[in-house]
Amino acid sequence: MFIAIGLMFLGMLAGFLLRGRRLASVLSRCVTPAIVLLLFALGISVGGNSTLMGALPELGSAAMLLTLCGVGGSLVCVLCIRRFFRQPPEPDALKRCCASDGTEKSCTAHFSAPASSAGTGQDDPRA
Repeated sequence: MFIAIGLMFLGMLAGFLLRGRRLASVLSRCVTPAIVLLLFALGISVGGNSTLMGALPELGSAAMLLTLCGVGGSLVCVLCIRRFFRQPPEPDALKRCCASDGTEKSCTAHFSAPASSAGTGQDDPRA
């Protein structure tokens, strides 16, 4: 395990020293294909292990339970702390949103009937 962590830090040092050079950009494009190949090789080794394949239903159900508990716990935490992160609405937000020419008059005309036609039976010009 210490060898793997040491190699990781050695790679980080090499990346730090090589940053901005052509070799670093070439190597960065090789990372995703290398990870895909490693995952494929891991799948082959897991598929070939009969003990692990026999225990897969138990492992899968435990993994599903852990996943559901993790998601459920996250939702409960969000419901408990979300009130601390809400921001009050800005008082002029409505005016900025609906006024096309920047005036308050166009905004109030948008949401209320014009004073001259209110209650007179005239057709609403906005319709």
